[in-house]
Amino acid sequence: METMEVADLELIEACYEKAVLLLHANSSEAGILAATITRKAAGRNYTAIFGRDAAICALGMLVSGDVELVRVARQGLVTLAQYQAPNGQIPKYVKPETGEVDFWYTGCIDATLWWLIAISFYDRLCPEEQLGAGLAEKSALALNWLQCQEHQAWYLLQQNEASDWADIMPRSGFVLYSNVLWHWVKRLYDLPTARHTRLCKPAL
Repeated sequence: METMEVADLELIEACYEKAVLLLHANSSEAGILAATITRKAAGRNYTAIFGRDAAICALGMLVSGDVELVRVARQGLVTLAQYQAPNGQIPKYVKPETGEVDFWYTGCIDATLWWLIAISFYDRLCPEEQLGAGLAEKSALALNWLQCQEHQAWYLLQQNEASDWADIMPRSGFVLYSNVLWHWVKRLYDLPTARHTRLCKPAL
């Protein structure tokens, strides 16, 4: 049993080291890219800064203790804010080098959710930088956009088909995944209807 535990720890450490190397390889001046730059990745637009990918990666980059990765994590969140839509939505992806921005044809609801979560997480780990304060107006706009997608009696987000991480999967309406994130966001940003979202049981 002891030998197995040592082997497990060694495997975890090896995976961690590989993950850090990959994050460095995918880093750019504008933030973390969704994939390492190759011809195939570029052809599928993966050599861009994706909203949900950059935000989720930021959580790991922040706890890595790697100064450069923390810097890139922050820059990715700032880049996404710079390309935020006038209505508050955070992009599916951006290509700062060309100015191309994509919001996905049915929307991309969880990019905005994860972006808000990542900003709050960044502030918790690096409070002296006051990233949230600097992006307060952008965050308020993003929260307003999400509230516009919320059912006003059930307090749950309604989403279009294929508008979350599952891409072209045929799920829409009050999707559990998106609403778990929504409840999390409401708690992080102290929105008054957080409890309603958690307890709501819409009729089927």
